Amino acid sequence: MDERKRSYLMTTLITLKNTSDKGEELTAIFAPDKGMNLVSFKRGSLEAIDQSTKDLFDDRCAGLGALIGPHFHHRKDEDITKGFDTSLFPHIKKMEEKGVKEPFSHGIARYVPWKYDYSTTQIEAKLDAKDLYKGVPIKEFEGQEFEMIMHATLVHDGLLIQLTIHSEKPSLVGFHYYYNSEPESMVQGFVKEKYRDGDEWKDLSSDVYDSKKQKLLFPMSRSSDFGFLPFLNDTHPYHLISMKNPSTILHVEYTSSNEEETSWQLYHPENASFTCVEPLSAINPREPTFTTSNLQLKLSIFPK
Repeated sequence: MDERKRSYLMTTLITLKNTSDKGEELTAIFAPDKGMNLVSFKRGSLEAIDQSTKDLFDDRCAGLGALIGPHFHHRKDEDITKGFDTSLFPHIKKMEEKGVKEPFSHGIARYVPWKYDYSTTQIEAKLDAKDLYKGVPIKEFEGQEFEMIMHATLVHDGLLIQLTIHSEKPSLVGFHYYYNSEPESMVQGFVKEKYRDGDEWKDLSSDVYDSKKQKLLFPMSRSSDFGFLPFLNDTHPYHLISMKNPSTILHVEYTSSNEEETSWQLYHPENASFTCVEPLSAINPREPTFTTSNLQLKLSIFPK
């Protein structure tokens, strides 16, 4: 057995189970010791999470269903925590060899174990900056006091997840889930005309945006790493982002505790087998506004 597969199987996994209204088995598998990663979400034989990203999961706690928080991507150099024993996290040396200064891309939450309780259909998890990782308070890695709480429930038609943060400094939460996609896949959602490309705001072009309906139609034949501004409409009291694949339809529904301070990121490298649809509790995730924020997410997958 190769080392990557062996490492994956040796991780503590919690499986939630339920049954759809049509009698199909629903399963959601979490890895609490690996940052509460959502390893798998299935409806019958339909898998939402791209299992080919397991190597990222083993390599640096990315891939599959990774969380975001308390910070997004890479911090400014002056905000990066220093002075701790980097050998506690084997991935850091690999990142340094690539010239990456940030030791914890997208926040410490995905790199350390969470405390949890669970039943057949629910899991309650918590991460506190005072918790110890290999004898060191987690605050020493993230550089602030914070508490993150996650509540997941597997219901008959999908997976509900509530993710909350209370923090010393302005912070955010988000979901960096790697969904199965194909070049023929299409991501759709109601968004405002401006989108974020890095730190720059631009106007959406007519080949991906219907300005009359204010609807994004983004094909996965194109690469993307962009931020979008959703808005609620009369038909839905929540943000709905759908990805239509050749054989399945994925729904990512969410609400934010601060509706005027939310966005979602679309990440799809060229020729990748996955697409990340990332709800975030900040408009500019690199400069969050609030010290308390919350996202409520619902994932559903359907046969086409």
